[in-house]
Amino acid sequence: MTETTSYARAQQQLRDRIRGTWARRPLYIDEIIRPGLTANQLASIRYASKQTEDTGLTHFLAIVPGLQSMGYGDWAKFTSDFAFAMHEESAEEQTLVLFSEGETSARSFAYLVTDNGPVVPSGAPELMRSRSDDFLPVELAVPYYLQVLVAAAHGTEPPPAPDFDTRDPGSRSEDYIERFGLDNADPDTLVFGATAAAALGATVWLLRRRNRYSWRTELTTEPELVRARNLKTAVAEAAAPIPEPDHPDDATWALYDRGRRIQDALAILTKVHPDWSESADFSHRNGVFVLVTLDRWVRRQLRRRSTSAEDEPRFCFLFPHHRSGIDDHVLKQSGRSLTVALCADCRQELDAGHDPERLMVPKRPGSTRAVPYFQRTDAYALSGFGSFQYLDEAVLDEMSPQSSAVGRSR
Repeated sequence: MTETTSYARAQQQLRDRIRGTWARRPLYIDEIIRPGLTANQLASIRYASKQTEDTGLTHFLAIVPGLQSMGYGDWAKFTSDFAFAMHEESAEEQTLVLFSEGETSARSFAYLVTDNGPVVPSGAPELMRSRSDDFLPVELAVPYYLQVLVAAAHGTEPPPAPDFDTRDPGSRSEDYIERFGLDNADPDTLVFGATAAAALGATVWLLRRRNRYSWRTELTTEPELVRARNLKTAVAEAAAPIPEPDHPDDATWALYDRGRRIQDALAILTKVHPDWSESADFSHRNGVFVLVTLDRWVRRQLRRRSTSAEDEPRFCFLFPHHRSGIDDHVLKQSGRSLTVALCADCRQELDAGHDPERLMVPKRPGSTRAVPYFQRTDAYALSGFGSFQYLDEAVLDEMSPQSSAVGRSR
């Protein structure tokens, strides 16, 4: 057996071991090196993984033995291919994947993976070595690599690299041991103490981020639309006949036809989803809200006596109840660039590098797992609440056994 064949076999065996663990939990520590890690090192690694899990982001972490054969480039290819495979299995918009050698973290690879592929975030390579040119110990490197990945996923600034130096603290100032006032007697206590002190600041930082992005893991329940917008009454009013235009021409008859489609769509939506007003699937309330808003607009236009027409209402792609300053915006979603309607607040958040709040709904009926509504394949996702096609047309196409012909032509 050649060295190349032996190495390929070892890689495959390692891949199988990691994948077997990752199918059950996000943290893999190879049994070959586990006995060589101290209790403090294991605690630090597990704590870092738990903190990352608490952000709501999907992550995978592997602590592996040192691999001497085949070189740095081969290990990079192995880890990047593996990271992308795990992202595809996760079916998430973003996946965090970190590989780190347990002895020195010398070959750590941190990837933020999207449908476009794995990317090493800015700041990650800087964590490779300490100020004294030693590789960061695994108990310091892993928490910070994961924090850099979380920051990259949220579009925020990464935390500073740990101030680690293996030289005698008496020979220089600002050494991390001296900086944190740690006892010199126990190396494990020193390292874990530094990690704990640094983690205290990281915890505050992560909690702040988690609070800001808590909507990522929760089903949308606010704002309350049914009572605040009087939606049940609006649905009943929308059932009244659409008034024929006072001054008929092609444009007003087309508007009349549109009103009939909106009316049909609203009737079908509320029939297919009779629990729309209290369902955990908040997208139905937004769908009703959009359709009754359009219904009222059509009726106003058909009754207007002035020559000036009122622009059709537009709704924010990310959260339809956002109505202020709607304009077109190029948004990257799931590896694609889409031109969508966004409100002024969401555009401002994006410009500032933040992730705007989105309409989070169950992944499937009865599920409590929250996903952005546009990751599904229903009428709301296909229409983008008006960004891609009229919502009324999408509802008629997706929710009725046959596409409704009422109002589509005169």
